[in-house]
Amino acid sequence: MERKKLDNGLTLELFDYSRKIAGDRWLVGFLARVPLEITMDDFSHVPDGQRIFEQFVESEGRTIYFEIKKERNFIDEAEKSGVLNDLLQDFRLNTLPYLGHESLANGIKKKRIAQFRERQQWWK
Repeated sequence: MERKKLDNGLTLELFDYSRKIAGDRWLVGFLARVPLEITMDDFSHVPDGQRIFEQFVESEGRTIYFEIKKERNFIDEAEKSGVLNDLLQDFRLNTLPYLGHESLANGIKKKRIAQFRERQQWWK
């Protein structure tokens, strides 16, 4: 649907996943995602970082995604375009500044690494 370069250098990707659900009723929605490349530097604060990095990449890959979904359900077919435009306009107004913040990537990566390490503890 759309790609946009953010102020922090990341790329925002927007995907429309609207679909008909019954008769003239629609699920209207879009997915906003920001791909983030994982590097060894992201694990510099982690004890045994090299090993954890390799395990993370094996499990999650070198690219992770920060994703936000916005949707409305049971929308009349005649209103679906307007509803999607309203959702996008609200997203651009309220969420785009957050996604463009310079610390977004670092914060998301740290959180995902912490979640990964926590999952590893569950299996011990």
